[in-house]
Amino acid sequence: MSTMKSVIAHYSEAVLPEQRGNPLIEALPVLLSDHDVLLALSHFPELDEHIRWDAPAVVREQYVDRIKQFRCPQENYIECYKYISRALRDGYSSRNPLKSSTVQYLHYYTNERPDIEPVDGYFQSCADTVTIVGVSGSGKTTMLEQVLGYFPQVIEHVNYKGAFPGFNKQVVWLKVNCPYNASVRDLCEAILGALDNVLDSGVTIPASRNGSLARQIAQKIKSSFLGVLVIDEMQRLKFSRTGGENTLIDFLHEIVDSLGVPLVFCGNHPFDETLTRKLRIARRAESGGYMKISSPEYNSSDWQTFINYLWPLQWTNVESPLTSELNEKLFILSKGNIGLAQAIYKRAQMKVIGSGNETINCAVLASSTPPLSSNSEEFINELIPGTQGRKKLLISDTPMVGEHQYPFEQKMSVSGGRTVEKNSVIPGDFNRPQHAEFSKVITGVLNNLNHSLVHIEHSGVIRSLAQESCTYSQLKRYGLLCTDPLNE
Repeated sequence: MSTMKSVIAHYSEAVLPEQRGNPLIEALPVLLSDHDVLLALSHFPELDEHIRWDAPAVVREQYVDRIKQFRCPQENYIECYKYISRALRDGYSSRNPLKSSTVQYLHYYTNERPDIEPVDGYFQSCADTVTIVGVSGSGKTTMLEQVLGYFPQVIEHVNYKGAFPGFNKQVVWLKVNCPYNASVRDLCEAILGALDNVLDSGVTIPASRNGSLARQIAQKIKSSFLGVLVIDEMQRLKFSRTGGENTLIDFLHEIVDSLGVPLVFCGNHPFDETLTRKLRIARRAESGGYMKISSPEYNSSDWQTFINYLWPLQWTNVESPLTSELNEKLFILSKGNIGLAQAIYKRAQMKVIGSGNETINCAVLASSTPPLSSNSEEFINELIPGTQGRKKLLISDTPMVGEHQYPFEQKMSVSGGRTVEKNSVIPGDFNRPQHAEFSKVITGVLNNLNHSLVHIEHSGVIRSLAQESCTYSQLKRYGLLCTDPLNE
């Protein structure tokens, strides 16, 4: 779902009585049911059958890139949505712009307070921290961006209950990356630049002194009514002797405590180990929720839903149906890693499109595994979900040729598959030539045979065979005899 950068506020009454009358909360999108969350956060690229069967290979290769846009929400999206939605409402509950406590909050720095207590009392932060961790490619950043994308990033307030609410723009969420060096200044400058970008307010020159920069950031966050600050790539934060990471953590806690802005930490393993080294940090990091994202098991609804929505996105001119063998093979090759599975499937199509034989089988999938990702230490040490340490796999590790026919027996478009444009040698796939020097010649012969059979007049063939008293096997050879009505 695409992010709405700025929208005009439309208000709906808050669910909790104590949150009613707060324009920051009542301008947020209405709460979604679990079912509606999955619908709202999904995105399935359109498959144009005309492009698939008639477009040349160079065009269809461009369409394969649409797989990168594919989003099939997992069940953990629901939990993430609820954490983010709750964090926003809890954080805004203490910052109602119509209350005197918020006026005091806007005009005093951090813990400074006026001598006279406001009518609504002194400002008290209600913000918490949500932490999301998982292996690279498990989909945590994609999930987070999809959830954030449901909320408009900026809401413009013009009229609340017949009056101007006293402020104009509300920044609902902001996402930045943790700096490599755990520098507070670098993070401040990243936040400042991101706020300038979403508010279209021009470039703010960071103050030269760190104290002045901290005040500058605090005032910018306050005046924009930032709802939640998301910091990704938190695995970059590693405890060292210099203590720079402690300074950064303390600064982030200051944002939660003094500014009342909820935080969302997102990072790869071993960020979770980094957090558990100190109880104070661990307790604060999960105060608003903790999620550990892992790859789904093969028999889970998450994987089966994912593969059944992904597989139809084929731009090959041969339709390769999803079989249990192909399903299991892709799961084993990717170890259930959603990001890697999409990459393998995309590479498999790119490998065969324009080769003269665009069938996708187990051997094609095996040869399409990204070499760098699949040989990384993190991936090699990752267990296949559901094996619980056992080495036994669902099917053989060796490339397998599924129950597929030769290209001239497949449903194939003539215009898209007639020209042999690339080397079609795939080790272990005996439906294709296994010697590069003969690849183009053999594939071309098979493809030309298919082209000739397509143009044979069926009625003439049947009459000719009948006159010659030929057997049924001859009809089957020409593809004119249905021997398996359930599958043909």
